[in-house]
Amino acid sequence: MLKAGDLLRYCYLWAREADAGEESGRKARPVCIVVRTPATPAALFLFPLTSQKPDRSRPHLAISEIECRRGGLDYPSWLILDEFNRVQVDEAYDLVTTKPIGAFSPAFVRKIAGVIKETAAQRRLRSILRK
Repeated sequence: MLKAGDLLRYCYLWAREADAGEESGRKARPVCIVVRTPATPAALFLFPLTSQKPDRSRPHLAISEIECRRGGLDYPSWLILDEFNRVQVDEAYDLVTTKPIGAFSPAFVRKIAGVIKETAAQRRLRSILRK
């Protein structure tokens, strides 16, 4: 069973790509499952990871070296926290596999959730619904 903090490989669709009319991500990249809710247990909320340092204006977190090791990521890596893909587990065709490549610690997942909550309160969080 997938849980918050698990990292998967997924063909993430960036907001800028969705705005241009694209329907599928261009390449498989690591993503983090941050939210699993009782109200929508079959939905995955996938936040993208990148090895490219993001612009300072974007809400993001730098991933520490130990969290990169836990997650099976290259160091340095960053988690982008102003956009996410929402998919249904049974419709997640762009998942490379449902087997996690790693997982972040519960403490780091709580930190991620805090930044997401702040970003949402500032109305800077964007959902890309995948079908």
